[in-house]
Amino acid sequence: MNGFLAIFLAVMMGHTAHAEVSMATQVFGIKDLIEKLPNHHFQTCNLVLSINRANFTTAESRCQQLPARVAMDRQRGTLATINSKEANDDLTMLLNIALPIEEQSKFKYAGNRWAWTGLRKVRNTDTKHIQKINKRIPYNGSDWEWYDGSTPKDFESWNRGQPDQRPLKPGKKSNEYKKSGRCQEENDCRQNQMRVNHFGKWDDAFGFEEHPYACDYKGKYLVSGLEKTWTEAKEACEAIGLNLATVRSQREVEELRRALLYFLGESGFEECKGQFGHHGKQPVNKRGKVIKKKKVCTSATMEERWDVEHWAWTGGNDEAKEGKFRWTDGSEVEAFANFPWIASAGKDNKAKGQAAGQNCLTISKWGEFDDSYREHKKPFACECPRG
Repeated sequence: MNGFLAIFLAVMMGHTAHAEVSMATQVFGIKDLIEKLPNHHFQTCNLVLSINRANFTTAESRCQQLPARVAMDRQRGTLATINSKEANDDLTMLLNIALPIEEQSKFKYAGNRWAWTGLRKVRNTDTKHIQKINKRIPYNGSDWEWYDGSTPKDFESWNRGQPDQRPLKPGKKSNEYKKSGRCQEENDCRQNQMRVNHFGKWDDAFGFEEHPYACDYKGKYLVSGLEKTWTEAKEACEAIGLNLATVRSQREVEELRRALLYFLGESGFEECKGQFGHHGKQPVNKRGKVIKKKKVCTSATMEERWDVEHWAWTGGNDEAKEGKFRWTDGSEVEAFANFPWIASAGKDNKAKGQAAGQNCLTISKWGEFDDSYREHKKPFACECPRG
């Protein structure tokens, strides 16, 4: 068994998967689920890895904004807390999926061979303390801290000889960094931030270096850009111990919509909610029939509005009883007021000359639902277990 597969196995051991699904299926299931995300963000139910390289301060700021952008959470987000072997394996898996090591520079400190995390040295960082040390600064785990105030006393994975806490070598480059304010530390540049490589090993690094970065993720949905039929999407979620997405409130509709935009990219048609695509100057429904006295979305044609890249499968379906939509756990889909069916198209659920009816529920990037043919292939969303 190669090391990469072993990492997958270790990650999946931490998930509750369906008993009838083999471990090998679980492993390659999660790889399929997230490797085709087009917007440069890769996720598990606990972490989001962005491959858009940034220095430590910028990465920190972007993670702070993540909950509001994706999870409808007003609390500020943080760079990832990697305080267990499971979390370390999770991040290592994401890094290997997003940026396969064989495709990266062979230089071991190249930018794409590492990812920022939230571990920082917060104690004994002053110049007076450092000047007392003639050679190497001795490591003390209590000097390093995650955002929740905990230290790496229970789990750490430092590379051999790390953290070495070395300063920049004196010279023109060092002076330029200090003068430009790129150093995190006062009067000097020190390696007071932690990064992780493809093998799960930690290293201390200068804050001005640019790497991919990992954020803690507390959202409800895991989004896949891989286009599958409804049945294939359901099986893909179940392969990693999850179910296709459910929404039980307007708030969750908005959270799922934001997750689709963040991980799959903007549609450009968000203002079209409650309106119809057009054909020429006339508003039409998805079958091309002209709808009288209805608002028309001038930015989207009928074909553009129904393009598969703007929709994602959820777990809703009415296969047990025609017209009675339920989630995969058996609960009713329309359990809250004003369920957002798309105008004049949602819940029409008729075969219209095809072998099977529109029995499965899909959601658009602007937050409206439609019943669709299960054989159609679309992106999809799984639901993360949250307490």
